[in-house]
Amino acid sequence: MRIKGFVSGCLLLPLLCVPLSSRAGEGSIASTEISIGGIVIGETPAQVRKKLGKPLRESRTSGFLDLHYDYPAVRVSFNEQVVAGLESRSSQGCTPEKLCPGDSVERMRSLYGPPMVVDRETGRYFEYYPEDHDCWLQISANAGKVKGVAVACQP
Repeated sequence: MRIKGFVSGCLLLPLLCVPLSSRAGEGSIASTEISIGGIVIGETPAQVRKKLGKPLRESRTSGFLDLHYDYPAVRVSFNEQVVAGLESRSSQGCTPEKLCPGDSVERMRSLYGPPMVVDRETGRYFEYYPEDHDCWLQISANAGKVKGVAVACQP
């Protein structure tokens, strides 16, 4: 799955253009970290159900992410029948390196290094970008604790 978002040497993020060259150190992660709760970007609804079972709730919306499966540990969002977004505020919804909501920001930094700090319409986030992926790891925090982990993709 290829998600649009690269334009002449920069990655377009809402209200921000991050030069690709800035992605080489600060805020860089391996593409294998673009996963939460064992779910990977690009999986189908059938693959998600096979891994996690029947969702607690299924909802449809208009826009880029048009189908959502809510599980106890993770919200899985789809675009064109493939996973294109993940979000967790549960201590059970962790990244492959085992960063989970409730962990300290210090633990996040020890696992991934210094993040890019990005102000968005919905708040300030710590973000990490893989070199070979159109999605990124987005972490919200408050009072030194990880509040939520998400995998966001540019539509």
